[in-house]
Amino acid sequence: MHETLLLGIAASELTVLLTSDPRRWSRRLIVFLTLITAVACYSWFVLGVGLVAIAIATVLAIIWFGWDLADGSARSVLARWALATLGFLTLMSLNADSFPHLSLRSGRSIDLIIAVLFLATGPVNHLITAILMCARGRAKEPVPGWINAPVLPAMPSVQDAATQEDAAESAGDEEAPLTPSSLPIIAAQDNPGDDKGPALRGGRWIGPLERLLIIVLAGADAQVAIAAVVAAKGVIRFPEISQDSSGEKAEEFLIGSVSSWILAALVAMFIRVTLQP
Repeated sequence: MHETLLLGIAASELTVLLTSDPRRWSRRLIVFLTLITAVACYSWFVLGVGLVAIAIATVLAIIWFGWDLADGSARSVLARWALATLGFLTLMSLNADSFPHLSLRSGRSIDLIIAVLFLATGPVNHLITAILMCARGRAKEPVPGWINAPVLPAMPSVQDAATQEDAAESAGDEEAPLTPSSLPIIAAQDNPGDDKGPALRGGRWIGPLERLLIIVLAGADAQVAIAAVVAAKGVIRFPEISQDSSGEKAEEFLIGSVSSWILAALVAMFIRVTLQP
């Protein structure tokens, strides 16, 4: 049942990532039902999970999806994952002999590891995006999807706000008459939001691959290789980040990377504990 539940949660998170517009709830519902049906078939035909266990896991996954559909804000995403983490730790602490149907140690380890690995790659990007939004003070806003989702807009700097206030004070209460010479000339731009430099869109693909690589290297006890991967990421991203004078891209890079590394480390620890006799 646990494998089906984890895959069901992954199906819900993938639905959000693949359907970037939360207003098109019908399309989101169709995608989720398709994915959850595939999860149920995989659990029945491949994993050999019973119908009752599949039904319970599917209901819990539907509740997870309904929660996101009702409240897709960043703080709601963090609340769901915090609640899921507590439940996960509780099930891990149960004795397999006393609670054979509830303990995570009672099933086949390889099936549980595959489900956790799948959840920790692409679907977890939804959680990391929510962490970035909360760090930028946008906890009440809905988390965008993975595909066609805009990069988090830059927060207005203190200097820009002070400049606007000074301009408003100098203008006073008098309104200048509009003349053709006083109207600003706006040049045509292909991408209006490119004034702050190129967006770091590669993280949506680098993150899952990086987490998977760190988990594999941790399983092989290659700590030096993990350190090299972390250092290489910083070196490769440095030219892009150094062009941002406000430092916002550096903060986004650090918060996203550290969150991804922590998740990869937790998954590696879980795999090691699960494989212990």
